[in-house]
Amino acid sequence: MIADTARIAESTKVWQYASVGEGTIIGPGGVVGSCAYVGKNCRIGSNVRIQHGAFIPNGTVIEDNVFIGPNVTMTDDKYPKAGNHGYVPQPPRILKGASIGAGAVILPGVVIGVDAMVAAGAVVTHDVNYGEKVVGIPARKAA
Repeated sequence: MIADTARIAESTKVWQYASVGEGTIIGPGGVVGSCAYVGKNCRIGSNVRIQHGAFIPNGTVIEDNVFIGPNVTMTDDKYPKAGNHGYVPQPPRILKGASIGAGAVILPGVVIGVDAMVAAGAVVTHDVNYGEKVVGIPARKAA
């Protein structure tokens, strides 16, 4: 489902069963894979590849030339509770040229730096610096 107020560049392909929320803007040359969820009011740059089953919460910013692997989960609520009592959204930010491997989890408020790489299956609890590579649970700088 693509919300009526979402703006998606003509050259970006959205595959079957993907959802794109209200007010989201997606730049040219990108892909939103099947069964991916992109929340409301996200800002997604040019040439961004979001693979099958990824979850992108409301208000997330993803800059140009980013790769998001299949089944990546980004979160925006540090203290989730049923009914959203006290919910304070803290969406992650993914900067230009970053790459996030399959099944990685990005916790609320985390910034993935320019050209940084997150290994498949990593759980990222802290910001990842420019060009840094992180692996593991919790994610740590790769050796």
